[in-house]
Amino acid sequence: MNASNHLRNNRILVIDDNRAIHEDIRKILRCLERDPVLEEAAARIFGAESPPSLEVSFQVDAALQGEEGLRMMEAAAAAGNPYAMAFVDVRMPPGWDGVETIAHLWKQFPELQVVICTAYSDHYWEDMIRILGRSDNLLILKKPFDNIEVLQLANALTQKWSLNHQVTCRLKNLDQLVTQRTTELQSANEQLKKEIAEQVRLENQLRQAQKMEAVGQLAAGVAHDFNNILTVVQGNASLLLASKPPTSPDCHPLQKIGAAADRAATLVGQLLTFSRKQVVELRPTHLGDTLADVAEMLPHVLTPIIKVDAHAPPNLPLVSADAAMMETLLMNLAVNARDAMPEGGILSITAAPVTIGPAEASSQPEAREGEFVRLSVIDTGSGIPPEILSRIFEPFFTTKPIGKGTGLGLATVYGIVKQHQGWMEVQSQVNHGTAFHVFLPALTVSAPRQTPPPATAPITVATARKTILVVDDEPDLRDLVSQVLESGGYHVLSAGSGAEALEQWAKRQGDVHLLLTDIVMPDGFSGRMLADRLRSEDPNLRVIYTSGYTAGVPGTELANMEQHNFLPKPYRPATLLQIVRECLDQPCASANTSQKAA
Repeated sequence: MNASNHLRNNRILVIDDNRAIHEDIRKILRCLERDPVLEEAAARIFGAESPPSLEVSFQVDAALQGEEGLRMMEAAAAAGNPYAMAFVDVRMPPGWDGVETIAHLWKQFPELQVVICTAYSDHYWEDMIRILGRSDNLLILKKPFDNIEVLQLANALTQKWSLNHQVTCRLKNLDQLVTQRTTELQSANEQLKKEIAEQVRLENQLRQAQKMEAVGQLAAGVAHDFNNILTVVQGNASLLLASKPPTSPDCHPLQKIGAAADRAATLVGQLLTFSRKQVVELRPTHLGDTLADVAEMLPHVLTPIIKVDAHAPPNLPLVSADAAMMETLLMNLAVNARDAMPEGGILSITAAPVTIGPAEASSQPEAREGEFVRLSVIDTGSGIPPEILSRIFEPFFTTKPIGKGTGLGLATVYGIVKQHQGWMEVQSQVNHGTAFHVFLPALTVSAPRQTPPPATAPITVATARKTILVVDDEPDLRDLVSQVLESGGYHVLSAGSGAEALEQWAKRQGDVHLLLTDIVMPDGFSGRMLADRLRSEDPNLRVIYTSGYTAGVPGTELANMEQHNFLPKPYRPATLLQIVRECLDQPCASANTSQKAA
């Protein structure tokens, strides 16, 4: 019987060693009229609006001994049709008596309603309670039976069992629902915790990226001013040194000044790389070739106790990159790994194609979907503590002793990666090593490997005196450049802004052969705008661009400016004179145009 589908379980078991008692109870319980009070109570509890009118009949089974009764109880329960109540005689020799039988029955079926039947007074209620314990499921019926009393007990106790069973089922269902909902809430809570942790991680990465961008802007501004200053220092030191005989006591201090300016220029160059203001010449590049070139240089940089494993697949996709910057990136990461392995270890440098899908792209704020080449530099060194991991790319941040590092190595790596439209991922564990992964966009079309350019012919010296228009907003730098160019035999015009340059041009139109202009100029009139204006009037005008940094001018555009005539600050007088001679010796634009037309 499935009790949840019925209002009442009417199965009764009689356990008595007297068969006549079995028949008497069967006759008494052959039929029972409905009890409206109980059915209304059931309707209120279980929601039945109009309980059906039932003629209640009981199913009565019998057993002669307690052991037999227990077996019948077990079989009925296993069949899904349990007994609701039992009439149990007190005296049942041989075997268990009534009290012992009830104890065994309740051990397995505590919900069973029991009526204990006795014709003697040798078992007192207190004795039964002491043995069985207090229970709401036990009543006593004195022999001989009163038929009405038997009917009332059967009706009330079977109804009670059924109601209790239904309540138990409802509570079990509710408990299951509560357990299910609790599990769902716990799962949702765990998911929420993960989402919050992920949100916090992404916010921290975003704040770090914003901080790095702000530091980069500051570095670019500082580098601009420093490059102008360093150009003046280097230039004047070089001019003074050139004017002194080799035996002069002034030569050594001047050489020291030049060397110090060179070191400062290197630092400024690293700052510009970090702030992504350096000029880059992007070309289709096979990073396997770059990796091989770096591997040849590593023995001169690393200690002999560091084992190097460098390899890349031959079918590696090309990337658009500045090969020199890629070498700088790998060398800086290798040096960083060397310093983390003072007692030796393994340095692994690899390149591999990777596909970034939605899941990977969503896990990193800077990542994006597509095809990439991943450069990995992995060491087995001391690792990076978590508390400083977020600061390793900041300029001048270093954990090395004073004099052992500038704190610009990883900052330079960061700038190179960003300038190549890539991103970095770093994993590190203290005493277990560090892994730097650089992701660079792969080219979707193939391109031939780049071959070294042929040696250039010797530069010829211009015989005719040429006029050069120098435009720079720094007076000291403008004076230095003018002095150097005049010492080289050129006629120099100078201007501190684009407007002044236009005035000079108007006075000497047709008599200016070369424009040497700073790119970043005041009043919103850039060197590029000035060059375009003047060359629209004179296509034969040569142009050399110079700058301490290239804010507002994308590096790829600079790389493709007229005939690549770009002179980065700081520079020495000899470098200035060389690029001027090279530019003036180039064929003029009108000649090139005529050749193309032909």
